[in-house]
Amino acid sequence: MQVRKFLLVVSFLIGCMPLLKAQNMSTQQYITTYKKIAMEEMQRSGVPAAIKLAQGILETRSGNGTLCLQSNNHFGIKCKNTWTGKTIKYDDDASQECFRVYESALESYRDHSDFLRSNPRYSFLFQFDADDYKSWAYGLKQAGYATSPTYPQQLIKIIEDNNLQRYTLIAMGKAAPETGDDAPAYAANTANQGTKTSPSKNNNNSTGYNKPVAGNYPKGVFEINGSKVLFVSAGTSLIQLASERNIRLSRLVRYNDLEDDSPPKKDMFIFLEKKGKKGNKEFHTVASGESIHDVAQAEGLRLRWLRRRNKMHEGEEPAAGQRLTLTGFANAAPRLAKNTRVLKEEDKEPPSDFSPRKVIEDAKEEIAKTTAAASTPAEPVETTQTAPAAAPRQQGGVPVAMVEDLQKVGDVTTSPAPASGTATPKQPVYKPAPVQKASVKYHDVQPKETLYGIAKMYNKSVTQLQQWNNLQGFDIKIGQRLLVNK
Repeated sequence: MQVRKFLLVVSFLIGCMPLLKAQNMSTQQYITTYKKIAMEEMQRSGVPAAIKLAQGILETRSGNGTLCLQSNNHFGIKCKNTWTGKTIKYDDDASQECFRVYESALESYRDHSDFLRSNPRYSFLFQFDADDYKSWAYGLKQAGYATSPTYPQQLIKIIEDNNLQRYTLIAMGKAAPETGDDAPAYAANTANQGTKTSPSKNNNNSTGYNKPVAGNYPKGVFEINGSKVLFVSAGTSLIQLASERNIRLSRLVRYNDLEDDSPPKKDMFIFLEKKGKKGNKEFHTVASGESIHDVAQAEGLRLRWLRRRNKMHEGEEPAAGQRLTLTGFANAAPRLAKNTRVLKEEDKEPPSDFSPRKVIEDAKEEIAKTTAAASTPAEPVETTQTAPAAAPRQQGGVPVAMVEDLQKVGDVTTSPAPASGTATPKQPVYKPAPVQKASVKYHDVQPKETLYGIAKMYNKSVTQLQQWNNLQGFDIKIGQRLLVNK
């Protein structure tokens, strides 16, 4: 009887084995199920679809891992201090560690993108080409995403064995969709042109120009080419941004190679500190519609250095498809866009020499001028008679120093010598300062106002306002009173 029961149980288990095996998801099934989400997330956040799918496959064992089945956590993201949702305990590097719980796989995929985007230690990943999966794989390990020493090699093998790179290319618009399921992601990409991520130092070509899109970059400060930067929307008040970040407005304008302090007319990067003199890769290929200023901002490179490295002059724009040098110096200038300003040879000035040798020479020359000026006595005001050595230098009974001061605040001229030729010192003639007109006007700076806008409001030039108010640049502060009419 016992033997009979045992045989029945064994037969039942053998019969159930195909059913149990059928419940396991294969790697190809996992890819088919989640490839569309991965591509859409790439367009939204910039995380390559190939990397996202490979991480999902590795972390969940193709969707069959216990943590994934119990929590919809496809990327092994732990709770951390910022997580306020549901949690689950699971043995990982340590016993009973806290992991995040999601309502769906889509929620897990989105949180994974946001997790990488918002964490400063992963910010450098978005400087790599979107299709450079090897740099991304090694970068994740470098940033401490996983403890396994072979984590990069595992991701790369999964990508190459399953040709996951094609989903990155589809999301970028570089490849046509293979099935109807891919079409929505491809259509969205062709309308929006995907996500721009700065290229890797080891690659010679960029992925092309994609206009910065809100939502594709971390909220707050992140880095491009080692410089702190913000992504701002069109119309953002630079004066308010400068005030919030405690930065002089003139410096903010200078850091970003802007013409003035007007609010930007398009979404763009605003650097909070000086950009670099060279890029973090060798070249940048200019895309259609991309200006040289766009290149400088996308690569975190000072505009004058970008022009200098490529033998370009102010006002010139490179044609689409031209390769700009970012680290060295080009042998020849790139082909220019059709609508660019082309200078005649006689009007061209040689590009400024920013080499270390030239910088040192200029510094020595400036020091020599300063030293010479300090050691040379001031020239006396023109007279026909030299004052006694013991007496202070005077001009017509007035100390020369006083004359010099009066020359600064009110026009001081000298009267001609008498016709008789008598050696009489020239007498200073003092022209009184003009009486202030009754039409003097002042303006109190309001939020979101710029110096350019105020000048336009009162039909004055920016230079006039700077001179009247002793402004060194574009710096104005909310509540500051400006003289706007004299």
